[in-house]
Amino acid sequence: MHFPRINAVSLLKIIAAGCSLLLSNSLPAAMTAAGKPTLFIVSDSTARNSGPGKNGQPLAGWGAPFADFFDATKVTVFNASHAGQSSRTYYNNPDDWPNTLSQIKAGDFVLLVFGLNDGGPPYTATSRGSVPGLGEETKDVKRADGTIEKAHTYGWYMSTMANDARKKGAQVSFLTVTTRNIWRNPSVEFRDATPVGPLPADYNPALDRIERGTADGQYTQWTKDLAEEQHLPVLDLTNLGADRFEKLGREKVNALFSDHNHTTIPGAAFVAETIVAGLKAFPHSPFLPLLSPKGQAVDAADLKYVRENAPR
Repeated sequence: MHFPRINAVSLLKIIAAGCSLLLSNSLPAAMTAAGKPTLFIVSDSTARNSGPGKNGQPLAGWGAPFADFFDATKVTVFNASHAGQSSRTYYNNPDDWPNTLSQIKAGDFVLLVFGLNDGGPPYTATSRGSVPGLGEETKDVKRADGTIEKAHTYGWYMSTMANDARKKGAQVSFLTVTTRNIWRNPSVEFRDATPVGPLPADYNPALDRIERGTADGQYTQWTKDLAEEQHLPVLDLTNLGADRFEKLGREKVNALFSDHNHTTIPGAAFVAETIVAGLKAFPHSPFLPLLSPKGQAVDAADLKYVRENAPR
């Protein structure tokens, strides 16, 4: 496993990119050259984040260092993610999905990953969650102005955004929810990744296991099921990330996070590299010709983490 190193130049590039994205969620005109595709990242704080973490270290989402793995002369990587959003709130916010969709063109790519903030159902219009599941169930929630929002399921929002983008001619890929820094061990109680109290004499770090998906893995499985139903490729980022994290070890992984959700700059780089490894694992991956030398140097993940789900 390669542990990413961040030099001073790369760090400045990440910070500058993050600052520019905070000012606008629209592509600059110079980045939309005719014939050059854009790779849109549509997600939450795991992909786009800023500010100081709990220990004062800068936070970053994986979408910031992700662009370094791609050749800027061949593709524009645009991080359209929004911290704190669920699939439902991202879809409903005019500055998020409606704005992003208006910029998508034929030949573009969309990486769609939510689930972190989708725990529901929503009890009020200010709740972030969506209705659990993939069906057509709805829930009426009253807004502050007295109007009613008809909230849909996680699957409805994900499939609707995917179909919206496909109608514009984009290639959409689902990623399952990002792995969180929450651990367990048969003989130890952890608070996220930190032991509660002294480690017992029988503690065996080889038995440390990281969480594999929010809501006991439901959103990971729902995303896989939806991808199969929609005939869309899916990267199991949850389990690919978990396997890489467990190989690295709990203490080293904990140093990559500020809390159980949010990564520091080295952590963001590690997750970005993980995703690139996953995208390279797809048979006939459309991302391979777009990679920079840094991206080309990443080893492809095992085929078991991806499904093409092509129509039969």
